[in-house]
Amino acid sequence: MLKRLNSRGVALLITLLVTALLIALIFEFSYATRISLNSAVNFRDSQRAYFLARSGVYAFVRYDRLRDLIPQGEWGVIPIISEGDTEVRIKWEDESGKIKVTEVKTDSVTRSMVQTLFENKSIDTAVFDRMTDPTSEINRLSVLTGLHQYMSDEDFNKVRDSLTVSPVPLDKININTASADVLQSLGISSGTVGLILQERQKTPYTDLGKVPGIGDIKINGVLVSNYLTTTSQSNIYKVYSYVAVGGYTKEVEAIVQGNNRLYWRAL
Repeated sequence: MLKRLNSRGVALLITLLVTALLIALIFEFSYATRISLNSAVNFRDSQRAYFLARSGVYAFVRYDRLRDLIPQGEWGVIPIISEGDTEVRIKWEDESGKIKVTEVKTDSVTRSMVQTLFENKSIDTAVFDRMTDPTSEINRLSVLTGLHQYMSDEDFNKVRDSLTVSPVPLDKININTASADVLQSLGISSGTVGLILQERQKTPYTDLGKVPGIGDIKINGVLVSNYLTTTSQSNIYKVYSYVAVGGYTKEVEAIVQGNNRLYWRAL
């Protein structure tokens, strides 16, 4: 009788151990399944965000009307590819309204504009000296963030929207898209710049002779009007495309000229 009870006790113990093992395996399998599912969802969302971010750049290139709907320098939603939990936003900047900083060593006008811009932004003269040093390789920069080697993050943020490293020659500044900082770097007073910004918002300039307050301003002895253009339709832009898909985000930066993407990278 005692042996029979001992056998039953051992059988019960084994049953309990097996049950506990099965429960542990079920929980382990359930946990691994959730991890795999979450990984798959994250991968799916990351891929959707990446390709949608690229499609935001394509939409900007393809649909000129977006430049009318979304003001320069402001983020705007692209309705044609945004729905549900997916939002595609873009921000664009006209590169012809900026100073081509890669020419600061070789072009006297660029050098004068950059120097004035830095003075207006209270940036240490040592930064300008490093850029224009004979050993500087600033002319080889292909991305604007390369300026970090010459200046601090704080200084970079002060001037990033005024400078470009566009691979395309930019002989003149577009007065219809240049920022206040860029216009002031040409020696135009802040009061006149304010008037220019106000007037061009109503009607873009088509004749430099009608731009107030710039007739007598000179850079290196040459009238500043010779360095300006009223081109109403630039063909080179910097485009930022930002996408949120579920809980995942992605941003792409590109420089486009017409239908061509000269440069792009995922941020």
